[in-house]
Amino acid sequence: MLTNSNMPESSTQPFKGILFDREKIGDIASCVCPPYDVVSDPLTYYQRSPFNAIRLELPMPSPSMDKYTAAKHTMGTWFRDGILGPDKEETIYVYEQEFTVDGIDYLRRGFIALNRLRKDRILTHEETRKKAKEDRERLITTLKAFTSLVFGLYEDKEQEIESLLIESTKEKIYDFVDEQSIRNRFYRITSPHDINKLMTLMETRNIYVADGHHRLDVSYRLGLQHIPFYLTSMHSSGIVILPYHRIIRFTQERTLAQLLTLLDNVIAIEKHPYEDDNSPKKIEQAIGTAAKPSFALYSRDDPSNFYILTEKVPVYTDSSVPETLRKLKVGILHTGILKNLLKIEDEEISFTQDLYSSIERIKEGTADLVVFLPPTMVEEVKDVADHGLYMPPKSTFFYPKILTGLVFHKYE
Repeated sequence: MLTNSNMPESSTQPFKGILFDREKIGDIASCVCPPYDVVSDPLTYYQRSPFNAIRLELPMPSPSMDKYTAAKHTMGTWFRDGILGPDKEETIYVYEQEFTVDGIDYLRRGFIALNRLRKDRILTHEETRKKAKEDRERLITTLKAFTSLVFGLYEDKEQEIESLLIESTKEKIYDFVDEQSIRNRFYRITSPHDINKLMTLMETRNIYVADGHHRLDVSYRLGLQHIPFYLTSMHSSGIVILPYHRIIRFTQERTLAQLLTLLDNVIAIEKHPYEDDNSPKKIEQAIGTAAKPSFALYSRDDPSNFYILTEKVPVYTDSSVPETLRKLKVGILHTGILKNLLKIEDEEISFTQDLYSSIERIKEGTADLVVFLPPTMVEEVKDVADHGLYMPPKSTFFYPKILTGLVFHKYE
C-alpha cells in the first residue's frame, strides 16, 4: 500500500485501494452505507450484513471496547479473514451514479484518487464543528484509515477529464442498485498512460470541496500529505444540490402572529391555503422561480396555510459581511431572517433536505415552524470558496451522497 511519506509530488495520485473480497461478502449492495452524517438508523445497516461498512464508518461500542477500538478490531478481523485487502495494482477508480430527481434522470461521473493537500488549491465553503471533527479524528487515527471520501468539484468546461474517464473505464468492479434506487457503477483505471494523462489534466486545477470538510480539516491537523477524494466536474449535468430546510423547535413560547409582525416591515408575506396533494410542489415552484429571494414558512399555529416570504428591502445588511455572502439566499434566510430578525437561536434549529418529512413534523407537533428555501447553486459554492469565505451551516446537500464501502484507504 502507498504511504503518504513516499509519494511523488503530483497533486493527483493512483493508489492501491482497500476493497472487499466480492466472493466472501456476497452482494456489495448489502455492504455499503451512506456517510456517517446522514445515517439516521445505523441498526438498519448493521442488520443488513455482518460485513456492512457501517461497522467502520459509524461504529458502536462493545462491552469491552469503545466504538473506535471496536472499529479497529473489526477492520483487523476483516483483513485477517480476507474480507478486506489491498487492490492488485495502483489504480484510479471511476464511480458513476444514475439517479432520478423530480422525474428527471441524471448521471454523475467522477473519479477517486489520492490528492495532495494544498490549502491554496483545495478550497472550502463550510465551517466545521468541533464535536464532529473530534469524532472523525479519533476514528481516522485509530484505524489509520479513511472509511469515506472528501467530495470535491473541479472545473472542466471543455470536458477533457470527462471524456478521458469515459474512454478509459474498461474494467468494472461493481454494478448494483442501492436502497435509494440509485444505480452505482465502479471501475478501475490501471493504464499508466491514462493515469498520467489524468494526473496532468488535474495538476493546475483547483478543487472545491462539496462534502467532507471535517475529514479534510482533520487531515490537515494530522499533517497528512495525500488523502482520498471523489472528484467530479462542476459543469456536469449530473450535479444536483438539494436545499437544507430549517426546522425550528422553540425553547420559549412564540406565536406565528408575533413572528410575522417582526417580518412585516422588510418582508412581503403572501398567505396560501395548504392542500396535502399539491402544496409541497407549489412551495418548491414558488420559491424556486421567484425573481427576488423567497422562502416558504409553515407553522404549527396555522397548518391550514403556508406563507411565501419575499424580500421587500435587503434584510442582510451587515456591511462587515462581504457581499458574496449577503446575496446568498441561504445567508439571507439563516442569518438575515432567522437570526437577526426573528432572534432564533442555533439550538432551536435543525436541518433536513426532505420537504415532506418536515411537513409531517409540523402535523405531528414535533416542530413549531419549518422554513423552506431554494437550493444553492454550484456557481455560488465556487464564488464563496474563491473569496475564502464560509456559508452558513448546512447550506448545500449534494445529491446523491458518495457511498461508503466501495473503497477504503489505509495510510502509514
